[in-house]
Amino acid sequence: MKNSLRGCPICDNGMAEVLHTQRFILPEGHPLADGYDVVCCARCGFVYADTAVTQADYDRFYAQFSKYEDKKTETGAGEKPWDARRFAATANQIAGFLQDTEASILDLGCANGGLLKALQELGFHNLCGVDPSFVCVENARRSGIEAHIGSLFQPLSARRFDCLILSHVLEHIHNLKQAVQSFKPVLADERTSCVYVEVPDASRYADHLFAPFQDFNTEHINHFSKIGLANLMQSAGFIVEEGGEKIIESSPNMPYPALYGFWVKSSQSSLAFTPERDDQLVANIKIYISSSRAIMDGIETKLQQTLTGSPQVIVWGTGQLALKLLAETSLAKVQIGAFVDGNPINQGKVLRGVPILAPEQIRNLPYPIVVTTILHQQEIAEQIRRMGLPNDVVLLA
Repeated sequence: MKNSLRGCPICDNGMAEVLHTQRFILPEGHPLADGYDVVCCARCGFVYADTAVTQADYDRFYAQFSKYEDKKTETGAGEKPWDARRFAATANQIAGFLQDTEASILDLGCANGGLLKALQELGFHNLCGVDPSFVCVENARRSGIEAHIGSLFQPLSARRFDCLILSHVLEHIHNLKQAVQSFKPVLADERTSCVYVEVPDASRYADHLFAPFQDFNTEHINHFSKIGLANLMQSAGFIVEEGGEKIIESSPNMPYPALYGFWVKSSQSSLAFTPERDDQLVANIKIYISSSRAIMDGIETKLQQTLTGSPQVIVWGTGQLALKLLAETSLAKVQIGAFVDGNPINQGKVLRGVPILAPEQIRNLPYPIVVTTILHQQEIAEQIRRMGLPNDVVLLA
């Protein structure tokens, strides 16, 4: 047990059990933490990242370093078939609940507006998005969606909406209780307006594990179960009218567990709310941690075998798994000839003293290429072949 730096974001309790310590090697100038403890609240059982980084730091990160800005490499725009399918399914759920295409809808954390475009295709026209990234807002506007720079803490103060959307947003928020209070004033009518919430389902992380500790990253700092999500929303006076579990595609043929719900304002006061304790989540998270460690050990064995005798390597990918591998495996000791990343938001940054390059900039470097993503490794391997690069290629899985 420890005294939590952050305090439980659900019940404010200060004592927590340490489940795992996660470390990262971050690019220079990165505003977030290079590590934290994953802890379980001793009172309510919520699992979260115990980081000293503030909400202001997270706001700055999403305003200046949003990976979603590049529509070709990231989700959020619905331009890839699997991403479009995900948005279409969610849009149909929202349309089925609202039953009125005249309803006004605000998507808080809209990225490039993919979900709003899917709603537009269903006949909704009173649509608006808010995102902290200027580039994402411009991308959404260019696709015909009204969008504004802002955040969950700074929604459109002069507007009121029948439906608010928070799709894969709350897992990123440091001050959860403040966030839920912040969006309440933009609801058009407390009796009839709803809030659609979708978050990763931490109770099923272990059932859909493809990369070690994939959900313990710099951005996901809250790990929800049904009970945890209900505790948060009920503490702000909301009750769920419809909800459940779902599986979304986080990448082609890559299932990912999520929870969703349509929440409406309760007529009862939330002042006397007492959170329900969740005893099952910590057990499920411990299974996830054990399974992740086994995968990480397998990756380390492969790296030791393939990197022996290589004076330098090229590391392709600077995403969450790469940041972990650089801190916790043999990649921490090998000389890096170059980092490569297809997302322009990462290119030009400096990681471990080495610049991050675009793929076309490594044509004359003869070192083996270590592909530090499992999710996109086949896609990158095909790109390397199309480029005609003669380098040896090391895949992690």
